[in-house]
Amino acid sequence: MNKVPRFISLMSDTTAKALIKDDHYRWFYEEIIKYKTGIDLKPYNLIDNELNTGNKVKDYRADTIFLNKNNLVNLEFNQFVYAHTMIKNIKYALRMAGNGYLSGEHYYHRFVTQINLNNKIMTDKVKKWNKKDYKLEDYKTKAYLKDVRIITIDLLDYKGIVYDGTNKYETYLSMLTAESYEEMERIVGDLKEGKIIMKKLKELGIDDEFGMYYDAEIVHRKEINSARSDGYNDGKQEGKREGRKDTATSIAKSMLAKKMELPLISELTGLSQKQIASIR
Repeated sequence: MNKVPRFISLMSDTTAKALIKDDHYRWFYEEIIKYKTGIDLKPYNLIDNELNTGNKVKDYRADTIFLNKNNLVNLEFNQFVYAHTMIKNIKYALRMAGNGYLSGEHYYHRFVTQINLNNKIMTDKVKKWNKKDYKLEDYKTKAYLKDVRIITIDLLDYKGIVYDGTNKYETYLSMLTAESYEEMERIVGDLKEGKIIMKKLKELGIDDEFGMYYDAEIVHRKEINSARSDGYNDGKQEGKREGRKDTATSIAKSMLAKKMELPLISELTGLSQKQIASIR
């Protein structure tokens, strides 16, 4: 019996990192970025976030960062965009710009371009930030930070676009908004390159190990969004924590059913091995 692939979104950090790290598929994101920004990522090297520990789980969840000498490009895949999403991205861009690396006593200045791929805008407050391109300004001196550039790509501008034989790159952007394989098939039509990416997504969709990392990212994002909406009431915070625990428990049950090892389940869900053992 053939296994039915689950839908894997192209807007997932986990998916993007898997495709970009594969020489056969990196071109997809490279062509999107060049089309929208003029930046050619081919000379850039994909690097791990310096702040992570280098383990496989965090590597998959790390931001997608490219480095070429002292030029750094960070891709942010924002499936759901809240005010805290934009604030976090701005702070992160500043942190990357200020975190020059040292070689002996030499300091290498970094020029940072952060590209926000924004899908669904969740609050009206964010709409004014959802611009194509902007620079950061010191509100007192009115001076712009010339070494930090933020580009926002509004993916919903491309929602519903289907391939007509002439609009390859718009079709790629439309593929990022797809929420099912049926929708993606309508978008792709007879576009050869689109079919290549969709075939790979379906392969990932039946890969149990990849599915665990994908689920871990979903849990991680839910935790962040829940934490941001907690407020300062201790009772509400406790309720949110319980909600996050329930989500992790549900995924842990799925992993147990697939005969996954306890250490790996613990690493992916954040639950202790003792907690996992208790839900068997």
